[in-house]
Amino acid sequence: MQKPPLPANEAARLSSLADHYILDTPSEPIFDNITTLAAKICKTPYAFIGLIDSRRQWFKSTYGADLEEADRDESFCSHAILGEGLMEVPDLSRDPRFHDNPFVEGDFQARFYAGKPIQSDDGRALGTLCVMDRSPRRLTSEQAEAINALTQLVETLLSTRRKEARFAWLGSVLDDMSEEVALFDMDSLRYVYANATALEELDIDLDTLTESTPVDVMPDLDRESLEALLLPLRRGEKEVVISEQMRRHKGGTLFPAEIRLQIIRTGVPVFAIVVRDISERKAIERAQRDLISTVSHELRTPLGSIDGALSVITSGMAGPVPEPIAEMTSLAQRNSQRLVRLVTEFLDLEKAELGKVDFRLKPLDLADVLNEAVSSNQGFAHKHRVGLKLGEVPRAVLIADPDRLQQVLTNLLSNAIKFSAAEDVVTIEAHRLDQDYNDNGQVRISVIDHGPGIPEAFRPYIFEKFSQAGGQEERPGTGLGLALAKAYVEGMHGQVHFDSWPQAGTAFHVDLPLSE
Repeated sequence: MQKPPLPANEAARLSSLADHYILDTPSEPIFDNITTLAAKICKTPYAFIGLIDSRRQWFKSTYGADLEEADRDESFCSHAILGEGLMEVPDLSRDPRFHDNPFVEGDFQARFYAGKPIQSDDGRALGTLCVMDRSPRRLTSEQAEAINALTQLVETLLSTRRKEARFAWLGSVLDDMSEEVALFDMDSLRYVYANATALEELDIDLDTLTESTPVDVMPDLDRESLEALLLPLRRGEKEVVISEQMRRHKGGTLFPAEIRLQIIRTGVPVFAIVVRDISERKAIERAQRDLISTVSHELRTPLGSIDGALSVITSGMAGPVPEPIAEMTSLAQRNSQRLVRLVTEFLDLEKAELGKVDFRLKPLDLADVLNEAVSSNQGFAHKHRVGLKLGEVPRAVLIADPDRLQQVLTNLLSNAIKFSAAEDVVTIEAHRLDQDYNDNGQVRISVIDHGPGIPEAFRPYIFEKFSQAGGQEERPGTGLGLALAKAYVEGMHGQVHFDSWPQAGTAFHVDLPLSE
């Protein structure tokens, strides 16, 4: 008996077989009907659907014999899966591969075998549909065609089983998640799926939920607001949209939730929504803000007093002081002023994040705004031996809070100046954005330097509080300027973003609405 060699793609074949979740499953009438048909059409006493794993041939269905499995090395089908077409052996007792096989010499007395490989969708041979007889013979052409057709039917059933198993596995994974996960139609916005967590939290069954939309289960969300969140996804401007909304527990109490939206591009694209309860996170954030705000307020008064006292000393109003003491006093005053700025910026940022900043939005002449920014920061630029240039500025009127906008531009300009080498030039310029880019009309203000650029690893965190890239020891700052700039720009219905090139510079952009 010749031991069958392993297929060249054995590892991938076994992986594909396992991925079908068919091994060691109970018998099923549909498969039994196929083996019965095969035996009747071919007029043989035996027919099998056998699958070949690493050590055995396991039978999904048998006709004429009560077999569960057989040794792979003794299996005729282990030879059949080495090819793609029907393998037919007219007389097993005369074939050198099988003449001394236990199925030939033993009680089974097999003489004839015909088996067609069962292929997976990815072309892996999983096993065979085969027929056997106790007498030597050949299949007619019609019988061979029938075996090929029935094998294709088995392949279709296994492919369907594979997809069902994957969906079942995915469903169990989603049901075990603590977050609510749901899918809803891109046109009607009606739900088409929800995991167990979502159904339990909403206290609803899936059939009833499919008559609802996200608007129906979020008290603070209307159709217009939902469409505004979905618009960047529809346009392809964003992969994921994150929002915070109030949700209602099944007991009726409201809770803050983080909503993540994206498009799942399957055969029929749908919106996916993931809802996470962020009550605990919000409570921690409130406690942190309350603590830091209290500490900041308590620090501001004594720091102001210290700074005032040091100013009296350094100005000479309290009388002459020795040079060493004057230097130490001057250093102490600079550090106290830095602490005052840190506390002030932190309190401003806290107010902005809590929505407590009163933005006085009004029409502003763009040229006047940029000229003021350049004039206000020329001294700082001169101190660092950096040029400050006003570039191209179109005639335009934007809508913004004049004081907050100047604070934003000062933060961006001071950063650009600090990261520029001596004799470099920092440019502030503006241009209108195309109407296609934004239907409402916007102007983009850009602050451009030629410094070292922003490190790639730091870019995702650049607008976070107290974020500073490495190597800033000689460029002191609070680490709050960009976070505050982002909060202010967004409070004025704009966006702030940047482009950066290693060792070539950085451009920060502020996009703000134009006056109608």
